[in-house]
Amino acid sequence: MVRYFYYLVFLNMLANIVIFVPRVLLTHRFEGSMMSIVLSVPIGFTLLYVFVKSIRQFPQQGLPEILKDHAPGWVRLTILIYFIHMWFLAGALTLIAFSEITKKYINPDVSSMYIVFAFIVVVGLIARLSSDSVLYCMEILILTNVPIIGWVLYKAITNTYMDYDAGMEIVTHIWNMPTWDTLSAGTYIFTGYTNLVIFNRLLHPHKKIPFLWSIPIIGTFVLLTSFLIPIGYHGTIAVNTYLYPWISASDSMRVEFGLVERVLFIFILLYTNISLAGAFIHWHVGFEFCKELFPRLKRKTLFSWVTLAVMGLATFLLGLKFNDESLFDMATFYLDLRFASEIVLVLTMFILARRKTM
Repeated sequence: MVRYFYYLVFLNMLANIVIFVPRVLLTHRFEGSMMSIVLSVPIGFTLLYVFVKSIRQFPQQGLPEILKDHAPGWVRLTILIYFIHMWFLAGALTLIAFSEITKKYINPDVSSMYIVFAFIVVVGLIARLSSDSVLYCMEILILTNVPIIGWVLYKAITNTYMDYDAGMEIVTHIWNMPTWDTLSAGTYIFTGYTNLVIFNRLLHPHKKIPFLWSIPIIGTFVLLTSFLIPIGYHGTIAVNTYLYPWISASDSMRVEFGLVERVLFIFILLYTNISLAGAFIHWHVGFEFCKELFPRLKRKTLFSWVTLAVMGLATFLLGLKFNDESLFDMATFYLDLRFASEIVLVLTMFILARRKTM
């Protein structure tokens, strides 16, 4: 089951190439984004390493069980309620964003609310499955989509429209100090490890997680490509005029002898699959937290349906409220809050692990 740890990390890296992380970095491309990328890799990997080493001190236990054994009841309830909202928002913002992308680039005649409703149904049905079934679904989507995503990235890097001089121009701003927004966005690609708060229950207690050193290498590549490739296609100034720079960049690519000539449609299909996988992982974690708040009801089928229906309804109502700009502002706020919350979560887990080993 160790491979699922890497799936969780790499899924989060891939899912955030398209939506909010690149746009946050591109918005501040002259104001510290390059330095934030340089700093995000060691910061993100350090948080990942400390968290993984700490939670492995509690074999086959999730965060709810760890807090139940090592923290007061009111602390446990406060932390669970807070993180229910954090994991719910992570999934909800992804679903709303991709409903807007689908409407704009695939079928403008269909209301985005119909699309987000369809996404909610799919994600909700998968999120209520057992944890091992959810991981199997994630594995299938990753194995079937990632090879084609790799091919799309290769096409993007080798395309004649890719202007490397524009990317090098941005690199010259590397000494500008980063903002909290850019650091939050840069470190978010590593945050898939936090899903171990539930999935640690399934990891083999005596099996080490090898090749952790590969994560910062891949993370650096993901950050640089997600940031520099849109600049290479759109230019250092015009890149900030696009709502979804990566989507527009993919529309600049063609497969002359392919069944589908425009890479845009292939790209959106691939990243819809990846993003839905990320959303049902987030909602599953939030759902498992909800079950721990009501231990007497957690085995009831009706409880699972009601809980996910509430999450779906909340997402639908948020979708009615947000437009493109307010959604981006909300996502930026979420990334900032997530970074601070992640630091607190890692420190909490580190302290609990130290107490256990002392």
